Amino acid sequence: MKLIDLIKKTAFVLAITIGVASTVQASTPVAEESIDDQWVVGFVTDKTVHATVNGQVTHGDGLHVRLVKGHCDKGNLLTFVYTYIDNPKIGELKNKYVVSNFMGNEAVLKVLFTSPFLMGHRATIDMGWIGIEDLKGILESKDPITIQYVDSDETKITDYFDILENSWSNKGVRNAIERAVSVCKEL
Repeated sequence: MKLIDLIKKTAFVLAITIGVASTVQASTPVAEESIDDQWVVGFVTDKTVHATVNGQVTHGDGLHVRLVKGHCDKGNLLTFVYTYIDNPKIGELKNKYVVSNFMGNEAVLKVLFTSPFLMGHRATIDMGWIGIEDLKGILESKDPITIQYVDSDETKITDYFDILENSWSNKGVRNAIERAVSVCKEL
């Protein structure tokens, strides 16, 4: 094969690849730009979409409503806890339940996992699956949305978390969840 033929074939394959990639990229929904203390559609993959807002105490510990393709009628409420406490047993929090006060009510939440993050660790907290209409009503009911983690007989959370509370704005929560549901249905 001549060099010129090889270059032509390579250019053709490259053009097709770029064309297909741009078509796929154009049809994939894109996350909205983050705005402090404003709910947005902040994270989109081929199977999930998140409506999210930043934390007011710990900015990076956002509150997320995760929707999963094919199940867009329920949202999985998630949050994160970043901690500097150097507890060598922090990995043991995985799949444990912790007690919290969420918006004035006791809530028992599951720690999905912990992982090293920056200069400490980050815990991912599963707050449960809730129907979309109920979820919008709950999150709209108080501003700010608040959480406080408390020690219990099962888990002394103060051994793991150095910041025991966070809060989130509810500004735009209803519209962001509705936009996320629309994106979810298109996945």
